[in-house]
Amino acid sequence: MLQLGASSLSASDITALLLGIAVLLGLARILGERARRYRQPSVLGEILAGIILGPTIFGAISIFLINNGFLSHNLFDLLFPLEGGEKIALDGFITISATLLLFVVGLEVDLSTVIRQGKEAITVSMAGIVLPFAFGFTIAWYFPDFLGAGPRGMGEDGQLPFAIFLGIAMSITALPVIAKILLDLNIAKSDMGMLIISSAMLNDLVGWIGFAIVLALLPAAAMLSDTTVVQSTEAVKEIAHQVVNQSGDMAADMGGSNVVTTILITLVFLALMLTLGRLACHKMLPYVQARWSWPGGVLSFVICISLICAAFTEYLGIHSIFGAFVAGVAIGDSTHLRERTRDTINQFIMNIFSPIFFASIGLRINFIDSFDIVIVLLVLVLATVGKVSGSYFGARTAKLGKREASALSFGMAAQGAVGIILGQLAREAGLINDELMVAIVVMALTTSLISGPIMQAVLRLQHQRKLIDFLTDKQVITDPHATDVMQTIGELSKRAAEITGLKAHEIYKSVLQRERIMHTGLPGGLAVPHARLDGLAKPCVIITRHRIGVDFDSPDGKPAQIIGLLLTPTDQPETQIELLSLFAKSFARTAIRQRILEVNSPTEFMAVLNQAASEDSEAASPH
Repeated sequence: MLQLGASSLSASDITALLLGIAVLLGLARILGERARRYRQPSVLGEILAGIILGPTIFGAISIFLINNGFLSHNLFDLLFPLEGGEKIALDGFITISATLLLFVVGLEVDLSTVIRQGKEAITVSMAGIVLPFAFGFTIAWYFPDFLGAGPRGMGEDGQLPFAIFLGIAMSITALPVIAKILLDLNIAKSDMGMLIISSAMLNDLVGWIGFAIVLALLPAAAMLSDTTVVQSTEAVKEIAHQVVNQSGDMAADMGGSNVVTTILITLVFLALMLTLGRLACHKMLPYVQARWSWPGGVLSFVICISLICAAFTEYLGIHSIFGAFVAGVAIGDSTHLRERTRDTINQFIMNIFSPIFFASIGLRINFIDSFDIVIVLLVLVLATVGKVSGSYFGARTAKLGKREASALSFGMAAQGAVGIILGQLAREAGLINDELMVAIVVMALTTSLISGPIMQAVLRLQHQRKLIDFLTDKQVITDPHATDVMQTIGELSKRAAEITGLKAHEIYKSVLQRERIMHTGLPGGLAVPHARLDGLAKPCVIITRHRIGVDFDSPDGKPAQIIGLLLTPTDQPETQIELLSLFAKSFARTAIRQRILEVNSPTEFMAVLNQAASEDSEAASPH
């Protein structure tokens, strides 16, 4: 029997707990997959599952059936109770889900990529933070009650944390959503795509550090329970205010030294993890991969590290999610963590723990009763206008063209899962009320849904060209001598030099430098090493077919057998995006890739490519 304080979970409690988790996970996965089928973020379906199972629909139906004599017990309370040992166990599982979810978010932050992008990434990221942060902070500072401050976000002690939180909520960026949008548009490996990714990484890092400081600034009181936060009666509000007032008096008696100490320890922890901790993880990963089973060994190692860091920051009074996020950053930066291993970790957490966390949001909020159209529109406008304007200014300052800057700014505006996580944690801390939480959810989902289509519209090309339009027989190598990445880039660079008149070693140096910033391996045995070159008169494409394959560190772990060197003039960034998209589309079908592997000459290669382009055109034309 599982003991929880003075009480314990009975057999019926455990049955209800397991059934509740199963129902929550099952419906969240079903609706998440349905959302993906319609090319929408899976988090949309997962949150919808929580709304269906929560007080908005399932809870309301249960009460209706009881009031009309069809049921004697509230089914919603049986599966998802608001108190007791079963609630504590379920809340614990949800906390672990949030912690591991933030670990995955941190894993996506590659500090080396950010550092290599340098000033451009810093300029875009900081401009995209400052303006929306200023919008959110200002309105939260002057109108906290109207905007939706929770019990711990009101009064002198809570005003500053609430204002900082809303500034962060308006300026945060959803790295996973942006990465998915860029992949869907086939521009993830372009210069603009990598700049967006790098800027989003830096944005997330700054945002979560800021949120950790917000939690440290909160009045010294225990987290308000979901029951306290969710209930909207005057009696519950009065109790919450009393708790905050008493905690404020205690904090005043102790002075602000504890807050300063906590923040300093947190910053020291962050600095150590991103230096010594990062180095230690980098050294330990080869040992784990060599001596432990794969992928279970690596999975156990990284989750242990994340839980230890999460426990430490929870002990400091910050939140477990911050420690897990920092652990993810430290581990994810290692070059020893292969893309296939990252994908395994991502699949494990994003398909089990992530759906449960996002679905749990709807369990404690009535989205109909808490929907305030004024607050929803205000938050949506502030976040979108602030983020788009700030990011556009940063992109133009970083010397991007108007079209690139516009596309980048809308890409950076997507908040998605990260914004929702931030809001839910603030709500659990009593910093915001349900109305503001609903507004944040609507804003995050809306910005995620519109970012992709707007980017696609902004970047649409004036002329629909085909990859074969950029190729001649001389630009195809069917029997390369190279056996690794550097040799392959070298061989492709030599052929490009013959065609462009540029020096081979200069092409090689530029392409290899770009490859070191971010690997260009794609799923399905493809790779797209590329560079933008000064002095190049027109785009140049060189493609090699490698029967054995070369390891370009692709996400699916497969060696690249079709490798395209894409060279574009520095002043034609849109052309690079076009070529990357055309390359991915041209070899998207397994049958085409298989036929390419069977050709014996560049002429046969061109014939297959030409036939494939014709088939695609016929399929796309109306009948």
